[in-house]
Amino acid sequence: MPTLRIVADENMPNVEAWLAGRVQTIVRQAGRTLGSADLLGADVLLVRSVTQVNQALLQNTPIRFVGSATIGTDHIDLDYLHQHQIPFAFAPGCNAQSVADWLLSILSRLHLDRELCWWQQTIGVVGVGNVGSVVVDRLRQLGVSVRVCDPAKHQQGLLPDHLELPELLAACDIVCLHTPHTRAGPHPTHQLFDQALLAKMRPGAWLINAGRGPVVVEDALLERLCAGQLNAVLDVWPNEPQVAQSLLSEVALASPHVAGYSLEGRANGTAMIAHQLAQWAGLSLSDEVPRPPVAPLDADLYYHEDIRQWASALVLAVYDPARDSVTMACSVVNDHLDGQMFDRLRKAYPTRRELGSVPIAQAPPQLRDWLVRLGFNDFT
Repeated sequence: MPTLRIVADENMPNVEAWLAGRVQTIVRQAGRTLGSADLLGADVLLVRSVTQVNQALLQNTPIRFVGSATIGTDHIDLDYLHQHQIPFAFAPGCNAQSVADWLLSILSRLHLDRELCWWQQTIGVVGVGNVGSVVVDRLRQLGVSVRVCDPAKHQQGLLPDHLELPELLAACDIVCLHTPHTRAGPHPTHQLFDQALLAKMRPGAWLINAGRGPVVVEDALLERLCAGQLNAVLDVWPNEPQVAQSLLSEVALASPHVAGYSLEGRANGTAMIAHQLAQWAGLSLSDEVPRPPVAPLDADLYYHEDIRQWASALVLAVYDPARDSVTMACSVVNDHLDGQMFDRLRKAYPTRRELGSVPIAQAPPQLRDWLVRLGFNDFT
């Protein structure tokens, strides 16, 4: 057995299921507070997005491999890893379906609560990478008019229907952000959505951010929300993990950076990292870690004569984002939700399954057609 010693984020599922018995030790740590002292007896570090992996963390430690079970790398100092010849693995696309499902749950709740017929709206997607491209495909399968903006992909010749951002904002009723957080390069996104850019959005438009919080300037967004010029739904926050009550109270729906937190999405991330680690270390892994079955939903219990409302009710039966909004609001102390509580909400987050994993019983053909386009695929 290789004498590998692993330190892994406490919120990363299935690490033991994949690697126990194949390495010497697996020690769990809180990702936000992880320090160099926690790594002095480890060869491998496995993290999520809350851990800043850089020289300050890794210097004078024996770490020889770093893996992040996330789709982004803005928390990783890739130059430092390269300079010190430390292999790095991550999990692009692992939770793309989860984020697309989260968005459809948001839209379903807005449909029922705000009478928002989103399928008749023009929706803009900013950032068309592993997640954004899945969102675009799902929306287009539903017949939605979609506009896209991703200058990097456009310059590579991969996005012929790209719109410049001001043009997209002026054309769309709903704008979904799926961008990484970058400070350098030709297209930095840090505080991209400032006062001037937000002013280009249509009055009454919706801004939905499930990408990275610092892409948006908090004061600029709050000003437009308070003035009734915009509506917003946030899963990620400008000063995360700190969340000000002033902003939380103005958004229509809120969640604690969990859009990609489905059981399937998180399990996919761990699986991708485990296989890359196994290849590097010469480990032999089992073919699969099984996932728990899901009880079917009886469509008859959610009947509505309007097919769209019926489908929205079924989506919300799988996951209702209103619960997250209430939980966050109830967690505010002294006018803000602090970082410790924010992380606690993520650590204790209830198991959420993806739409495609949930069987639907008693769905008539006209309902089934819409459910398939939403992402359900198991009918009994």
